[in-house]
Amino acid sequence: MTYIPGPHGNSSPDSAASPVDVVVFGSGAAGFAAALAAAEEGATVQLYEKSEVLGGTTAKSGGVYWIPDNHLMREHGIEDPQDRAVRYMARVSAPERYRADDALLGLSHWEYDLLTGYYRIASEAVEFLDGIGALRSTIETALRFPDYHMTLPEQGGVFGRALCPADEHGRPAGGDELIAQLAAAAARSGVRVATRHAFVGLEIDDGRVVGAVVRDLEAERDSTIRAELGVVLAVGGFTHDAERRARHLPARVWGGCAAGTNTGDALPAFEALGVPLHNMDRAWWDQVAIEHTRVGATETRAGMWVAPGDSSLIVDLDGRRIVNEKQFYSDRAKVHLGPDAPELLVLVFDGRTEELFSSEPFAYPLALPGEPRSHLVSGESWQELTENLADRLHSLAAVTGGARLGADFGANLVDTVARFNELARAGVDSDHGRGSEPIEAFFTGEPRAGGGPNPVMAPLRGRGPYFAVLIGLGTLDTKGGPRTTTDGQVLGSDGVPVEGLYAAGNCAASPSNDGYWAAGATIGPALAFGYSAGRHLASRRAVETESRMREVSR
Repeated sequence: MTYIPGPHGNSSPDSAASPVDVVVFGSGAAGFAAALAAAEEGATVQLYEKSEVLGGTTAKSGGVYWIPDNHLMREHGIEDPQDRAVRYMARVSAPERYRADDALLGLSHWEYDLLTGYYRIASEAVEFLDGIGALRSTIETALRFPDYHMTLPEQGGVFGRALCPADEHGRPAGGDELIAQLAAAAARSGVRVATRHAFVGLEIDDGRVVGAVVRDLEAERDSTIRAELGVVLAVGGFTHDAERRARHLPARVWGGCAAGTNTGDALPAFEALGVPLHNMDRAWWDQVAIEHTRVGATETRAGMWVAPGDSSLIVDLDGRRIVNEKQFYSDRAKVHLGPDAPELLVLVFDGRTEELFSSEPFAYPLALPGEPRSHLVSGESWQELTENLADRLHSLAAVTGGARLGADFGANLVDTVARFNELARAGVDSDHGRGSEPIEAFFTGEPRAGGGPNPVMAPLRGRGPYFAVLIGLGTLDTKGGPRTTTDGQVLGSDGVPVEGLYAAGNCAASPSNDGYWAAGATIGPALAFGYSAGRHLASRRAVETESRMREVSR
């Protein structure tokens, strides 16, 4: 028996827990889907969660899951054939390699297999969860929720892929409801659940994963648990591991809205096994208010899905506008990547946006009513805002490395706002294309009084107060890890599955690479590949039971 250490130490465990068929680490969408799929086929399942509460990043999310050709689409007569959906995913995932005339669309075999497998498995997973009463889904919002790249010809003008959980009254709900429903179903299915228990390492016997080492964080004690069929790692990415962020990600990441427990716990075990890691420099990018992050506490309440409101813009430290503020979050955040890319930018908005949009679902980093406002810089004039912003940067010099405003920031900001107001009144952003994708209007919400002909742009007021927030690169979470099969099996250095080891969610490599198909492109694959991992484990149970019966009958 070999012990493969994970993130919490190298000492051998001092006790043993009762064996089960399947051990799952992580209680987000991926972990619960795996646990339910295995338990419904009769497997005994133990699920561990590192936090004191269930749900991980899924519980913090909007709860959307992107499911091509789902059963609710079909009920509404919406066609979503495989060829079109896979071509859309392929083009967004690898735009520089995409070839419409290639059998694999320019992708590697692994990428193509996972995308085609996802198309098939995702709808099956959601139907399965619905069928066992584990997840009620609604298409109500999805019928008007656009994918993030609707203007691509491969998208095909399709609506209805972005589902969300329905509460007991059938109304669209969020990630907390999604987890509540999955957790309730897990309890009914006999899944044993323990919180405040962290993944420590794997037990290997003759090349096969046969169990895991788990740490009780309350008792500060390690124990082993035998997994007769296998172990599923669904512990999220490494957003909150400063060392790995610095080593792998291509620019400074200040933090993100992933659960604070997402510290790359699965990665040391993969590395110890010699499992190749893929897409470690990729993430589900976003932007965050840098003053919501600090050493040892980089978890933010949310991410900046769009520049909130319509009378708002983003400028660099010279006071110049450099990006479409309404571009969906992951692509917009890439303004921080590449040679000479800015580490810091400034979100600027007026009192109108604060008054009208602070309570909206996508208002971050505006302060919600009753929420601390210390990250907001304000001024009654552009000059006063500039002076106060300069003072704020001075106070943050130790954190930012001494970043400061350019000498002409104030004058440039006045000119930038004047230009923005001109474009807003005209209704066409000829500088950065703001409003060119349907998702921009969806995230902005209904037009407000005082707006212009472009629903996502409105002139800033000619009087204060004005506000600014320092923003930088963040993540929803990272998306690197081992390659897996469509059944969630971890692939070793020889391309052969490591027997008994599965990974799903953000601790596994995403075939989307640096692309982002739509809202729910994180939770959708988590549900799908978590489900397929649990299903595959359950099939192993049937095979092993049959094998034992044959042995007995001889």
